[in-house]
Amino acid sequence: MEDEQFDFVGKRHRRSGAARRLGAMAAPVASHGGAVVDDPSMLRYAEAVIGAFGQGDIEQGLARAQIIERALRLDDLDRAELEQRIDTFVELAMLLPYRDKVHQQRYVVSTDAVAGSLFFRKGLTDGGIEELLQLLGATADAIEDGRHDAGKVADALVEQRGYVEMWTAAVNRLTDTATLAELVAERAQHDGDRMLAQVERVVDVVTKHHPTLRVAATALLTAAQSYLVATQRLLERIVDEGASTRDFSLLDPADYARLATTGTVEALAAVFAGVVWDPPRPQVSPADVVAALRAYRPNHRQPRRPPVGSLAGDPAIDPLDGLDERIDVIRRQRQHTAELLLQGEASIELSAHLRATPWPAALQVVVELASLDVDEHSVYRLHLADTLVVDTDAHTSWTSDARLTVERPTIVQPAAESEERAPR
Repeated sequence: MEDEQFDFVGKRHRRSGAARRLGAMAAPVASHGGAVVDDPSMLRYAEAVIGAFGQGDIEQGLARAQIIERALRLDDLDRAELEQRIDTFVELAMLLPYRDKVHQQRYVVSTDAVAGSLFFRKGLTDGGIEELLQLLGATADAIEDGRHDAGKVADALVEQRGYVEMWTAAVNRLTDTATLAELVAERAQHDGDRMLAQVERVVDVVTKHHPTLRVAATALLTAAQSYLVATQRLLERIVDEGASTRDFSLLDPADYARLATTGTVEALAAVFAGVVWDPPRPQVSPADVVAALRAYRPNHRQPRRPPVGSLAGDPAIDPLDGLDERIDVIRRQRQHTAELLLQGEASIELSAHLRATPWPAALQVVVELASLDVDEHSVYRLHLADTLVVDTDAHTSWTSDARLTVERPTIVQPAAESEERAPR
């Protein structure tokens, strides 16, 4: 039996950081090793059930079916697993029956369960260091407000010094035995600078309000300094491992930025102390450049002869034949484009149309209308404003205000025809 227990413990402490922390946080209230879920993602079920009660209409609680429906909307969960977890939550009083009756199917969530979920979430992300820092801060506040007498302050100093020493021992174990992956995962769970700052505040208020406890306060400060040294050793090992493997991702970008702004020139230069630099040896000497320039001869393009049978080689064919017809066809195509835009009107604003058209097509429209505008035989005129309109949401984001107008010929009816149509 003892071998099995030791085997389980050995496996548990080598699991991923989240799984190990979850088991350690639940250990004080666990009846045995299997009482804690092995997969930290199982917390999603508890968070989804709690979130189901955060969607309103819970004055009389929620039915079991409502809890399941709302939880499945919040997260992609396995329905069968969710129903099993709800049975567990009811058994452990995380879900409380609204009325204490048999087969009660409406529940409210226990506020203690909400607090526990928040605790585990915070512990998995920030680690227990946040709880210890809050405890130190609360102790300093209580001493300043006079809520703790000398006896309580003495007990708090001894207790919290023990906590800090526990954190130091945990960091030393990581530095001496953990793998690089474990070091990187646990690095964010420790903060020697913040710990020392909180302890210094406690020591200051103790010295001010209870000077007889100076020795106990000094012992707490010494423990915090040892913890700071331990965290620095952990970081140094990570840096050394990263340097040996050339893995620069082991440090946060903020660490590199802080070193660049606060580090000395000597410290920055020491980073490249072991780098071998080649002396400058240009591959091309100035003499080579001069020789290449003198030998350079630009390539002359030889005119290409027209292919056999080409019309360009037949002097009997005039290339200008049919030019007027081709120009007339192009003019009619442009006039057709203009009429499609005008839709029978004498004038139209083109800005909205250009912005709604992809820019290649918008450019083609402007070119065709501008060609009509300069055509002496055309009655269409394109007016472009000097302003520039920028619309980042439009297909064509940069346009100018444009207007298309046409001067249609006036049809005058003959006088005789007018008299015949006149009413008598």
